[in-house]
Amino acid sequence: MISNMAKEIVPKSVRTSLTEQITTELRRRILNGQLAEGTTLRQERLATELGVSRIPLREAIRHLEAEGLVVSELHKGTIVSCLSPDELEELFGIRMRLETWLFEAAIPRMSQADFDQAEALIEEASKTGDVSNWGELNWRFHEALYRASGSRITLKLLRSVHDNAARYVNLQLMVMQDVERELSDHHAMLAYARLRDVERGVDMLRRHIARVSRNLMASLSRGAEEGLKHIA
Repeated sequence: MISNMAKEIVPKSVRTSLTEQITTELRRRILNGQLAEGTTLRQERLATELGVSRIPLREAIRHLEAEGLVVSELHKGTIVSCLSPDELEELFGIRMRLETWLFEAAIPRMSQADFDQAEALIEEASKTGDVSNWGELNWRFHEALYRASGSRITLKLLRSVHDNAARYVNLQLMVMQDVERELSDHHAMLAYARLRDVERGVDMLRRHIARVSRNLMASLSRGAEEGLKHIA
């Protein structure tokens, strides 16, 4: 339960804060697979479960729709969106272009605080070993690497791209148990950033994104083949 304070009449600032809390919680459930693709968001049930009124819940759902995590369909209501393999490849193409550009700009400007935050996030991910929370920790790590670029609008756009791909990456990690490889890549990217080695840092990031994309697409392909075998 998030809160039971939300009523139909509350100060706008309070409602906005509550809306952000609801958005964060629903986003978390989508990213960890608790709300799987194609799941219908039953607003009445969610409002009761979260202990909130329908107004901030509807606002939160609109935020998620703007992020591409849910869609409204005629006769179906609001459902968790589904992405095709082509759309996922496009997302990773966007990641490749935006993140290498941001990292290249950020490395010369990163402060000790940026390095410390990125290191702390690696340690947190290592200790928890919880794939269900990987999407959020992974984003916060990458954000720590790129924030010094000063490109706030690009970072906001990139967050949406990350979140849309993360739910599929999380599922793939659960199957492949590839978290250690992910963390190894993160250590390497941070090490190059500390050395102010832009060329090798960006190259490491490029190879990291390409590997994650390649493994995910292969996993999806295997899943599709297995589905066809069961049908045959």
